[in-house]
Amino acid sequence: MTQVCSAAGLAFVDGPVLGHRIAKSSYGPLSPLPRTVGSTDRSSWSRFDTPGSTVYLAGDRRTAYAEALAMARVAKDFRNAIAFAARQFGVPLEDARRMIQDDWTRNGNMVPGWLPANWRDGRLMYSLQINGPKRWVDLTAAESIAALNRHLGQQLEDTFGIADITLATLAGEDREPTTHIAAWLREQVLDDGNYAAGVRAHSKYGGGVCWAYWMRRRDDNLGTDPVEVLDETEIHRTDPDLDYVLAMYGLDCR
Repeated sequence: MTQVCSAAGLAFVDGPVLGHRIAKSSYGPLSPLPRTVGSTDRSSWSRFDTPGSTVYLAGDRRTAYAEALAMARVAKDFRNAIAFAARQFGVPLEDARRMIQDDWTRNGNMVPGWLPANWRDGRLMYSLQINGPKRWVDLTAAESIAALNRHLGQQLEDTFGIADITLATLAGEDREPTTHIAAWLREQVLDDGNYAAGVRAHSKYGGGVCWAYWMRRRDDNLGTDPVEVLDETEIHRTDPDLDYVLAMYGLDCR
């Protein structure tokens, strides 16, 4: 049964939360780039970033890989370059692909569709648990979407031209409205007298769910946040979850 906060009408789920995060081993799992108040360019922000520090977890390993590897999928520009080279040189598409790949590699560009081995070597899969009986706003629930429209609908229409907040809004590439929503959610006092720990949302690539955790204690210089690192594992090419996502995205990796 869906739990709904009587104060704001937002649906919520209770913690603790267990999730997975892929991060560079040199930084560790809890070193997100802090966001600053008054930033004029939020294009590099993640969906539910707010001023301060936000850590993202995936509900399962495959979703963690899907989120981390989406940037390496074969992009439209790369496909267009292959098709153009094939037409110009009168060669098969596979030959044109190798030509373009070699050219991009010589120029130091990461080749779409190809995941270098050093991507795996420099990262770990972390299993984390965020402890405490904390509430998380459930953005997969219809009640939360309805509440956002009641409280923020007019603001988002006036500011961003969004007539109706939907799941498409929350999964969109425009970081202005999603981070605006996140900032509002972060400041809401729920009917238990506490702030939300973060949000639960659909992965925009399909499949599982993701969690965005706002590191309030770090941001307020109150000490460490209640996050426990349960496990950290190397990422091997033989990992069946990695292999599944590589095949789904059409990626190659040594």
